Amino acid sequence: MGSLRRESIAMALVLLTEILVGLATGVQRTILGVASHAAGGSFLLPIVSFGAFKATFDLFTGLYAGKSRRKSLLTGTLVYTTGAVALLLLPPPLNFLVGNIFVGAGEGLVFATSALAIRDILGLERSSLSFGYIESACYFGYSIGAFVSGLVYGSLGAPATLFVILASSVLGVVSAASSHETMQYTLQERERFSTTMKTSEIVKLLFSNPSTASALLAAHMAKVADSIAWGVIPVYMVAKGLQVYHVGFAQSLLLLVWSSTMPFWSSFSDRVGRRALATLGLMINGALLIALPGTRNFPEMLLIVLVMGLSYAMYYPILPAPVADMTPPEGRDLAVGVYRALRDSGYATGALIATLILSVAPSSLDSVFIDIGSMLVVTAAAFSIVFRETRPTWPFLNLVIRHVEIIRDVLVYQQKLVEKAFGGYAEELESGIRVLKDMERKADAVKREVTWRIYSGLLPTSSRIDFERLVEEIDKVAGAVIECNERLLWVKHSEKLRDLKQLLLEMLNENIRLADMLIENLRVLSLSPLYAVRASIEIDAGERRVDELRIKAIHMIRKLLDENEIDIMSALSLMEAVNLLELTSDDFQDAADIIRIISYRHAALPPDRIARFGA
Repeated sequence: MGSLRRESIAMALVLLTEILVGLATGVQRTILGVASHAAGGSFLLPIVSFGAFKATFDLFTGLYAGKSRRKSLLTGTLVYTTGAVALLLLPPPLNFLVGNIFVGAGEGLVFATSALAIRDILGLERSSLSFGYIESACYFGYSIGAFVSGLVYGSLGAPATLFVILASSVLGVVSAASSHETMQYTLQERERFSTTMKTSEIVKLLFSNPSTASALLAAHMAKVADSIAWGVIPVYMVAKGLQVYHVGFAQSLLLLVWSSTMPFWSSFSDRVGRRALATLGLMINGALLIALPGTRNFPEMLLIVLVMGLSYAMYYPILPAPVADMTPPEGRDLAVGVYRALRDSGYATGALIATLILSVAPSSLDSVFIDIGSMLVVTAAAFSIVFRETRPTWPFLNLVIRHVEIIRDVLVYQQKLVEKAFGGYAEELESGIRVLKDMERKADAVKREVTWRIYSGLLPTSSRIDFERLVEEIDKVAGAVIECNERLLWVKHSEKLRDLKQLLLEMLNENIRLADMLIENLRVLSLSPLYAVRASIEIDAGERRVDELRIKAIHMIRKLLDENEIDIMSALSLMEAVNLLELTSDDFQDAADIIRIISYRHAALPPDRIARFGA
């Protein structure tokens, strides 16, 4: 309970810092374009500086935050506050241009560090949810800032809004100074999935893997679209005769819907996968940008921005999740930094594209929306084709795990029967075999339900065949164990077999460990295909240990036979029993190989590169 409370406090402080910094930036989302344009400057150039420096410090955070999340968070808020002072003291439009250099750098540090800190706390299983929380806090702050700035700008003027930015950023410094270090929460995952991959290999993995590479491109284009929502929509609305208050309300609505629905979509993505939701969100956003110039009044614009906020929430926290799914823990800080750098550089790209379009047709804001929207739709289509699902889900996976758990129970019960067999309790051994057969029938019932679900679903044929083969392999274990006991019934009891009994029990212990690893392997499979490959490598090592014990047991049986300590019938039966126990480990290894095939399909990496990850 105490640990849970500490985690909750740590999360709350990180999210509060995000909200405060987001509030300050939310003010800018509303007034930057209008104020810069009124002061005679380019309303897009400050967005270029913001995006360029935010992207740069996103990447820097991947290296700097690896030493201390708390120090990185505090540094970010201090840099951001420096930008807020520049916004307040320098004359417009220079204040927006220079101030956004520090604001972008500070926000990059704060937001990228926050993403790592929340991911530390929530772990692999809830990786998309962690991004959902962090982005939700950010854009909730944006929405508050957008709404407040509209009110303040309309009643007190532009200078007063700059004081709001400064006050919120100073409170962010206080919150960051009170935050906790979170790196300890992820140490267990780092130790378990340690890797020898170099920095260059991590970066190469991001750009060579279809899933992460397509997510990087889609995220960059999503930010291109957001830069238009930030920089061009306010100017478009004012050009249509609306007031700054209306702009603030629209921006606030977009950001509020965006922030409030992100945790739902991100949590849903952790359960059902990444591709469908992200693709749908990108498609809807692109279509809405294309439709925006066709709006005739403020309510229609509000409807567009409302649904746009919902579409943002569908992909924004989901696109970084494949990066977390497909990179080892020791390289995740850098990978998230690279992702955020490429994503946030979309601010600059979008502003530059919009500037180019408007330089050709200064009076045609419509072209900006249509062109960027079309580009986003094409990007969404390409993403849906190239992306390999990194959080695969199967409706029958829990049943498959239950089947393996029953087989594990068979192995545990078999330990008792080995004791009975070598103790000379033949009747109790026969009774135990009947119990094992009942357990086997229970496993068969689960297997039949798995098979029914496999073929009543909509999975591709290859996936159906893989899981059907996997269940069949595991089902062989129960048959081999029962047959092993039938061989033990033919063994004549002797005190000389005491050491051999211990070897058989060791083999069973190793097989139980293999069953445990396979269960864990199946659970990890739906969390990260890359990690599932690592688990299957561990099963290979376990199978080799069982084989070594088998060889040792065979030599012991031959020695006992040569010394006339056991009869030929007992020796043959014991050899067969030992071979059957070794075959069970082979079945586990074969099952792990099937999981490896499924992992390769989703990880979309060459086996040799995955093997290096598992080293």
